Amino acid sequence: MGVKNQVDQSRMMGTAAFKKEINHLLYSNSYTDSDGEFDTGWNCRDHALVMALMLKSGDIYPKIANGKCMFVQGPVAGNPAFGIGQEIHHNNGHNWLLHSKFGLIDVSPDLLSKRHRFREPFNGVFNRVWLPQGKERVSVVVCRDPEHYEQLIEKARRSMSHSTAVYLHLDDQEVDEKLIKSPFKFLNSRFSTEIKQRFGSDFYPAVAKHLHDYVLGKSDSLVSMVRLKAWGTVVDEFSR
Repeated sequence: MGVKNQVDQSRMMGTAAFKKEINHLLYSNSYTDSDGEFDTGWNCRDHALVMALMLKSGDIYPKIANGKCMFVQGPVAGNPAFGIGQEIHHNNGHNWLLHSKFGLIDVSPDLLSKRHRFREPFNGVFNRVWLPQGKERVSVVVCRDPEHYEQLIEKARRSMSHSTAVYLHLDDQEVDEKLIKSPFKFLNSRFSTEIKQRFGSDFYPAVAKHLHDYVLGKSDSLVSMVRLKAWGTVVDEFSR
């Protein structure tokens, strides 16, 4: 019994194992879109929708926030500051979950790139807390004004040996049965287009059910499978 409890704890939201599991199912390769903007392949809307489905309470779904984010590592050990995310002038935006208990939830960002690597591990943001909590200096800030967003990013770039997650919260997206049955206009990504063609809208509730059971230790991890096989396994085992 004790061993099982330890396994379940290691799979909970906010752990490296949970982030690895959801990212494996919902990430895609990065690319440059038709407007010349770089897309990291985080598929943040897909992540937010799955988390909303997973964390439904009764008939109520958490809302999905619309805006932008920038993860900034300040100067450290002679290295200049850098950021991963969306500048205010970018057309691309970011989405995350707003939960009544857990607050701001964001598990889609990947803070490792070919050019930059954050010093701190990142399992996600929960209730404006950067997880895992450790000895490193980290903070999460949220604003509503685009000008303030730029100011906070600039401040973060001057913060020595400090990493900051800056969020610009512009508006919210309600999650309801209509959106769940027909999510692809909202998702609007190369990833969701492929999912629509292969599996349809049942894919997202199936992923949410898998992750729910994964946290409880009732479903095995799929990260060892190639993505296409993992997708098919989820749909076969958890679709309605």
